[in-house]
Amino acid sequence: MKKKTVSHTHRTYRKHRRTSNRHLSDKYYYTGEHLTETEIRLTQYNKGNISTQKVDITASFEKLTAQDSVNWFQVSGLTDSDVITRIVKECGLDNLDAKDILTPLHVIKIDEYQKRLLIILNSSFYNDNMEMRSEHISIVVAGNVVITFTESNNPVFANVMDALDSNMLNIREKGSGLLLAFLMNTVIANLVESAAKVEEILEDIEDKLLDITSDQGNVGAQIQQRRRDYLTIRKNSQPLKEQFPKLLRMENGIITPDMKPLYDDLSDQIQFINQTTDSCREIISSLVDLYISNNDLRMNAIMKRLTVVATIFIPLTFLVGVWGMNFKVMPELEWQYGYLFAWGVMLVAAVFTWIFLKRKDWY
Repeated sequence: MKKKTVSHTHRTYRKHRRTSNRHLSDKYYYTGEHLTETEIRLTQYNKGNISTQKVDITASFEKLTAQDSVNWFQVSGLTDSDVITRIVKECGLDNLDAKDILTPLHVIKIDEYQKRLLIILNSSFYNDNMEMRSEHISIVVAGNVVITFTESNNPVFANVMDALDSNMLNIREKGSGLLLAFLMNTVIANLVESAAKVEEILEDIEDKLLDITSDQGNVGAQIQQRRRDYLTIRKNSQPLKEQFPKLLRMENGIITPDMKPLYDDLSDQIQFINQTTDSCREIISSLVDLYISNNDLRMNAIMKRLTVVATIFIPLTFLVGVWGMNFKVMPELEWQYGYLFAWGVMLVAAVFTWIFLKRKDWY
């Protein structure tokens, strides 16, 4: 059997996987969960042409850049931290910016450095099994060069490639600012869809809780799971709301006045996400109260039924106790029909008690 080999990149990644990037250092490492090897694809386009190719991770971006086109470098996989750090420094950014790119779930931020943009985002989406997944995404914009960093090789920006192929909104005729709008729209749209899905699921849970006769065995776990999903979305959207206005205030020429309506629309979507998460928070709070209330109601119903059963057996216990005394002189003991008489009295007592409780509407 052929022994499976492990690349030097993966060995280095596993060695430093649990290394924290929170301390100042000369070198930082990817600390996420994805094992995707670092790959780079370059898409170059202008008004008349568009081309996509895979490039060597050791190649210089400066030599690959075409001045008459927008150059979009898609870096998938962050396991090779040396490559990521080199790319960041080639763009004129700092070593600490490489740390932000290599640290999943880093705080969301939008920074400008000498007409260069660094955007750190976290996208959230549901997979086919309705499990919440997050993708750490970083975007660097420097003139006509746009670089996206993703943890995995999932087609996160497949719709952006479709937009380039179809020249949607004349994207190939404009600069990197419009490409940036499409990239951010993809991330924000995922957050919008996830927030709307959480709200929809919570409303279904609410309908289920309001139906006291339905099976509510795992409702508590469902509420807890959706609460975690809500917190993930809120964590990824709330800082974005605070950081996004920076884009519109920057005077770097990347976002031109004709693109402002698109960015205003992105701002509206971010506002919708935050409104939806606020709604989810209120729904979750009411669901927890409703779930606890339903548990109390079910417990009260159980105790009521047990009380009815105990009440029916009280007179029967009394009669059995009387006939169970060890007196020598008990007329019923010598009577031929004493046994049947005892059963008859107990049945009459049980039926009478049951009718009495029924009329009192105890059950």
